[in-house]
Amino acid sequence: MRLKITCDTCDARKMNEDNYTEYDEILISTDEMLVDERSKNILHRLPFSISADAVRSQELDEAAKNVQSVNGVFEIVPGMAVKENTTLSINGFLKIAPGAEEALNKFEKISINGVVLCPKSIAGRLPMDKINVNGMTKAYPDDYVLLDNRYSLDNYFPMRAQENKGYFAASCIYDMDLNTDFAMLFDKKVKLFTDKIYIRKAHLEKALPLVNIEAKIVEIPDECAIVVKDGCVLADSFVSSYGDNLYIIGDVLVKRESLSALDRIKALVVDGEVRIAGECVDKFNEINATCDRLIVMRGHQIVDQAFATIDRETLENHPEGVNVRDVAMLDVNADIPPALIRERLKISDCAKVKCSEQQKAAISEVSTDVALIGSSTLRSVFGTLFGGSSNDAEGVYGNTKFVNADYYEL
Repeated sequence: MRLKITCDTCDARKMNEDNYTEYDEILISTDEMLVDERSKNILHRLPFSISADAVRSQELDEAAKNVQSVNGVFEIVPGMAVKENTTLSINGFLKIAPGAEEALNKFEKISINGVVLCPKSIAGRLPMDKINVNGMTKAYPDDYVLLDNRYSLDNYFPMRAQENKGYFAASCIYDMDLNTDFAMLFDKKVKLFTDKIYIRKAHLEKALPLVNIEAKIVEIPDECAIVVKDGCVLADSFVSSYGDNLYIIGDVLVKRESLSALDRIKALVVDGEVRIAGECVDKFNEINATCDRLIVMRGHQIVDQAFATIDRETLENHPEGVNVRDVAMLDVNADIPPALIRERLKISDCAKVKCSEQQKAAISEVSTDVALIGSSTLRSVFGTLFGGSSNDAEGVYGNTKFVNADYYEL
């Protein structure tokens, strides 16, 4: 029997030797391993193999360790309370506010898998001994106010902004309202710092002097409604909500049912990808719509399902083809000839496609971003990945216990 443990922090100080004598091999992969003299002796006696960035000796009578794990955004601000011996593990964004050095130094260790946003005065000292950064660090001037990473600047912002103050958005700023008074921001000597800014044409003269010279400028027609939304589905309700002159920032799906919505649109610009049904392409071109990338979906569509089945009759009844996308498990009937699969089937973004060995090559040819193809089970694939035969899952997968955690106590 084998045991595989993957975690950010593995604490061995309370381990009971009797709990691990049944294993022939114990594999630990961790960022930090906590041990004391007693547990070190146990680890040496038992078949442990340890891969760790750091192994720390800490007796149990020391102050208890507080481990915080964050998926998303975590902000360190001046005066925040931090418990003694706190370890912070972040997958996402770490925001460090100006003047937060004292709070930052209270953490025993910080690991970031993602992006650190911090003042320039702190950025020069990252990564420090206690801070590990797997990603990138973005720095902003110390006297700037930190905004949302993607900030929607509305007509209230000029009234709320402070005079002679700078404002920083890590990714981009959207000029959402045609009525926003950029002249007031100019008179207040406000500064904006970001990677990209979407500015309406009428605001360019007053807005550009406020923005850092490195920022990418995207000009937006004045009459457009700006919609910041990923995964939009173009429909009549969407047009009723946002209007018939649209600048969409994000990906858009245009179904065959979207034709009536397209008929109502006067102008459409998509800063992103458009997936469009073949029946809608002519209308899309007629209104001179533009996008970063256009993917035409022709034929019968099977999308966004947990399970789906393709039989021979389905393919024969759709000479224009069948497209399968975002389906977790797809079952392809064994009686479908490989030639018919190549001619009429397209598969993308699926976790598993079950098919016969004779169909496997054809399915591979018509598939994009599919994790598993064939008759193999997830159980046998895990066995193969972890060093065994796909035909002997019991010897590898079935005989191995897996543990995945942020913090694991042996």
